[in-house]
Amino acid sequence: TDFDLREMEGIEVNEASLSDDRADINNPIPMIYQSGYLTIKEYNRRMGTYLLDFPNNEVRKGFLSVLAAHYLKPGGGEVNSWIIDAVTCLEQGNTSAFCDSLTAFSRFKAEFIPYDSHTSLKELDMTEKHFQYTFYLILRLIGVYCRAIHCENRQSFGRVDCILEMDEYVYIFEFKMDGTAEEALQQIAEKGYARSYLTDNRKI
Repeated sequence: TDFDLREMEGIEVNEASLSDDRADINNPIPMIYQSGYLTIKEYNRRMGTYLLDFPNNEVRKGFLSVLAAHYLKPGGGEVNSWIIDAVTCLEQGNTSAFCDSLTAFSRFKAEFIPYDSHTSLKELDMTEKHFQYTFYLILRLIGVYCRAIHCENRQSFGRVDCILEMDEYVYIFEFKMDGTAEEALQQIAEKGYARSYLTDNRKI
């Protein structure tokens, strides 16, 4: 599907699309809504649109786990086990162990990416999107166990790829494809992504 997974939560749709019972590969929202994963949160009477979102964290976790079981090879059991280990590392502030496990997971995941070679910009774009979705699913699953998660959080001074809030730590993520960790850290510093947490007692 060409649908952007990151747009699924808090999405606005019109009444006609909610009653559409056709399976549309470019717009899976009606089918996901009719399956019960998404629910109506608000109704805009003037515009005739509905705001859809997961009804609660348990349903969100269930949906992401089902999706991850098919998208992140191998089965969901191993993915969920990795998620629990990753959350434990983040809760303890063990960033080295988390980075090592994320690197190992990413390398393992790369073996299952369906592409042969980079011969066009379109294929490069598809590869980048594949990794974006992979990290989106991983971070969303981790976020189920966090105090708060903010993916692609738009601020006045830039857009943060992801912020994970734990009880004692706040983690700021900036992803770079074909870039360096130093470039990512420099962007976090220059854009002031941690600015809103300067008075927070947690370690950033």
